[in-house]
Amino acid sequence: MEFWEYNEHNIDGKGRLVLPSSFRSAFDKGGVLTFQGSYVALHEPAGWDKALRRMEGSGEYTKRELMYVKSFVTPFTPDAQNRVMIPTRLRERVGLEREVALIGMGGHVAIYPREVWKDLEAELGAGVDGRPSLTDRLSEML
Repeated sequence: MEFWEYNEHNIDGKGRLVLPSSFRSAFDKGGVLTFQGSYVALHEPAGWDKALRRMEGSGEYTKRELMYVKSFVTPFTPDAQNRVMIPTRLRERVGLEREVALIGMGGHVAIYPREVWKDLEAELGAGVDGRPSLTDRLSEML
């Protein structure tokens, strides 16, 4: 499945996140949560396997780095209310608290702290390093 959209959700006091309705069918039999730089990623099992093989074959990561990434991998199956438990260690690693933004990234879903995502949006909207903003550049394309 391709993931393309933005959703705002909340993580409850037990660390559970309700999956957006548009993503549920992709994860009805389970998926994989993992650390992906500045966010938590939701992958379909085959998608995570493909991404991991790409990382392992790229030569860009040491065995220790791959071990670190793998230590965050958490398989999941949503419960009857379509909730996914995000482990404390993973939430703490990227700063996920209550309010989150879920962004479809094509092959996976990124889960950011909502304020971090809002700051990124503001930065891209303003332009950086003397470049026109992303909004201006996209407008010129059309």
